[in-house]
Amino acid sequence: MDFFDEKILELRDKARKEKFSNLETGMYIKNEKVEFERMFLFEDKMSILLPTILVDMPSNLVRLKYLSELRPQIIKTTLDTTVNFTFSKYDLDLEETQVKDAAKQSQKMLKQLNPAYIFYELEEKKLETTTISWFDFKSYAMDAQMYNMMYVTCIDKKLVHGNFNCLYQDMIEWKEAVNQVISSIEDCTRKKG
Repeated sequence: MDFFDEKILELRDKARKEKFSNLETGMYIKNEKVEFERMFLFEDKMSILLPTILVDMPSNLVRLKYLSELRPQIIKTTLDTTVNFTFSKYDLDLEETQVKDAAKQSQKMLKQLNPAYIFYELEEKKLETTTISWFDFKSYAMDAQMYNMMYVTCIDKKLVHGNFNCLYQDMIEWKEAVNQVISSIEDCTRKKG
């Protein structure tokens, strides 16, 4: 392939990513168009836009991938299990003003348990029906480096903890989509209308 062919392909990919750049239009991730749909979790108290390519992780894989008995309550994964979204809701009271402190506490615990992890941002955002605080970090699996985005939010005045992870090499492909996904969270118990 010569220089001009490569440039044409590069421009076509750029135009496609600009056209499909949000959860409503779908997004191109690793050269595939990923569609998103609203999912309802925790007895329909929480909703979130998730990629339609996700399936529930089979229980035999859950036990292999999440060794601790304190594994997430809901695990959505791609068929090759390289991209995961997890969710857990705890019977712990949480006010929106406490969300950032809860995220900081989670980050602090992870740092103590795994000093080799590399932490990046810790942010907070007010959504329409709740507040969310998240941080991202690089972790290590048996045979790969992983990119993680962990978040905390308040749903029905209870603590909800979530995580996204993918192969570190795919971080740039997924990061914008994940930011939009976690920003799509709704506390259905407070939804207007």
